[in-house]
Parts: sequence; structure tokens; C-alpha cells
Amino acid sequence: WEEQDFWKRDFALIEQTGAKVLSCVDPAYPDRLSALPDGPVVLYYFGQLDCLKQDAVAIIGTRDPSHYGAEQAQRMAGGCARAGYVVVSGLARGVDTAAHRGALSEGRTIAVIGSGLTQIYPKDNAPLARQIVASGLVMSEFPMATPPDRQNFPQRNRIVSGLSQAVILIEAPSKSGAMLTMERAAKQGRARYCLPGRVDMDSFEGNHALIKSGEAHLVCGPEDVCARLGKEPAAAKRKSQHFQPSLFLSDEEEHILNLLGGEELGADQIAGRTRLPIAKLNVLLMGLVLNQMIKEYPGKLYKKVVV
Repeated sequence: WEEQDFWKRDFALIEQTGAKVLSCVDPAYPDRLSALPDGPVVLYYFGQLDCLKQDAVAIIGTRDPSHYGAEQAQRMAGGCARAGYVVVSGLARGVDTAAHRGALSEGRTIAVIGSGLTQIYPKDNAPLARQIVASGLVMSEFPMATPPDRQNFPQRNRIVSGLSQAVILIEAPSKSGAMLTMERAAKQGRARYCLPGRVDMDSFEGNHALIKSGEAHLVCGPEDVCARLGKEPAAAKRKSQHFQPSLFLSDEEEHILNLLGGEELGADQIAGRTRLPIAKLNVLLMGLVLNQMIKEYPGKLYKKVVV
């Protein structure tokens, strides 16, 4: 009876939220996942299923990237999306978030999450998830109300790599979930690419190890990925018609923008006024800088960009 009640609640949530379910026997189920020995039996999703017909590349990396790593994730994703790839990532903080935002600026993206669709994680990315759904997909193999438990994420990662022709590692230490995803990608027969980083930064140890061993190809930008996959890179658009950062600002990001106004403030001052933990604040500030909504000055000072 408990199991029956569980699935009744799951079905009720599907109906209430307007989510849809794709089974492995459906003609629309992606061939790349069908070919996996451990492909998901069902996928719950919001968004545009025709995304699955596009060529796809995955962009992955640490939840705590350097400014360089986050910037390059956004640039890489934008270039790949512009060339016609749908960009797959996991909606986590850091590299994933930058990749989704970069892809939205030029095309479409798929977020594969490690929780149920009613439990978007991190919560800060719920507005971003809504923006993704407008042109792309947010999907999960987990029942609707599944919480974001730690063991779900390695399981989720096989879908991120499985959906993709190639997996691009932006920044990752030697022991990380992203490196496990690169291992899984190798077993799945996916092409693997790595961005080079600073040799004195632990957060790039994983990248450099894969490049040195020859297990992954070094790429410096989306044009290198396109060349290796046989797709013509596209010229940058002057102004995107799809990407509207203000549509997925979290309440905390709005608070930071309102606080800054025309004033130049340091990270410690912002933390004091917003009462946000400094680690979380740094992630939010990085996202606002990447989206050119605030500008960073020497000494970790920030000021709102006035358009």
C-alpha cells in the first residue's frame, strides 16, 4: 500500500505541475540513452522535447570555479550553442550555472538534475530553471518529490554524458564528481575535451592530468570543439534575442543589485549588509559579473553597471 500511495502522489504532482514523462519505449526517447546498458527507464521533464533531436555537448566542472573558469564555461557554452549544439549540464552552482547561462545567450540548453522536478537544487537556480524551460529542457529520472541526496548526483551524471557527443571539462580538481563523469564518458565512448588552466591551481589538477595522460584532448575554445566534431563554428551575434538575465535573477541577486546602486562596495561590506555567507556571496557576485550586471574592480570592489 505504501508503494501504491507513493506512485499516486507522484502522479498527482505530475498533473499539478504540468510535467511530462518520457519512457524508454517511447519513439522520442534519445538513441544515445537507449544504447546505454544503464539508461534511465523514465525521464520526467519540463520544456521542449525537440531539444533531444539536436547534437549535444556536455559542459561540466567544479561547483567552486575560479573567475577564469566560470568565464570560460560561459564562453564555451555560448560558442557551442551558437554552432547548433544543445548544451547539457547539471544545474549545479559554479561551472554548470555558467554553462547554462552561456548557452541561453546563444541557443538552447538541457539541465539534468539530481532531484525531483519539484525539488530544484540549488534553490537559487529555480529562476534559471524556468528560463531554461522556455526553450530547452529541465529533466530528471527521479520521482517528482525526490530530495537532492548526495548519491543521486553520480547517478545523474551518466545521463549528462550519455546525452552528449562529447564532454568538455572546464575546471576540476583531481578528486571530484566532474572527474567521475569524465570516467563515465570514457566508458560510454564519448569524446572528452579539457580546457587548460593555471598549473599552480589545485582546481585544474583534474584537467591537466587528463591532458598529460592523453585521455582527453586540449581545447581552448568552442572553435576547437567544433573542429574536432566536424561542425562549422558560427560567428558571434551582436546581441542575443533570447537571453534576458533579469528574468532569472534570484531574490538575493536582486538584493545585491539594489544595494549597490551607483555605490562601489567591497565583498565584506556587501556580506555585512545582506547577511549572506561569504562563500555563497562570492558565487552570486561572480554570476552578476559574468552577466555584465556589475563590474569588479581591483581589491574585490563591485559596482552596478548602469546601462
